[in-house]
Amino acid sequence: MTIGQIAGLIAAVAFVVLVCFVGVFLHRLAKTLTATEESLRSLTNDAHTLSESMDKVVNNTNELLDDINDKSAQLDPAVKAVADVSESVSDVNAAAHRLADKLSERQRSVSAVEKVAGSAGKMVLLNLASKLLRRNERKRN
Repeated sequence: MTIGQIAGLIAAVAFVVLVCFVGVFLHRLAKTLTATEESLRSLTNDAHTLSESMDKVVNNTNELLDDINDKSAQLDPAVKAVADVSESVSDVNAAAHRLADKLSERQRSVSAVEKVAGSAGKMVLLNLASKLLRRNERKRN
């Protein structure tokens, strides 16, 4: 065997090894691509299922919101009536305070008049009593 033949044999063996490595690499790549395809198919199915579920949830949410809006519209008159009653109660409360203030002022005025009248009445009684005492003393003398 000559040096050229040995070099050719080495090149041939190297080419066979290279082809084997490329074959193994391509086989593993094919398995990886198959697994990736299966994963994508599974994810697509899951996404489709999730999408359908979300559609149902969104529809239910919309129905609930419509129901809440209807009930809110039905409650609006009641809330307005409560607000009107609250305003009326507030007005009655303010009127009661004004009346209580007026009565308190009158009571103070009446108390002052009663004090004056009471003092005047006491003076009149004392004056009458003193006149009676003097008359009784005169009669005794």
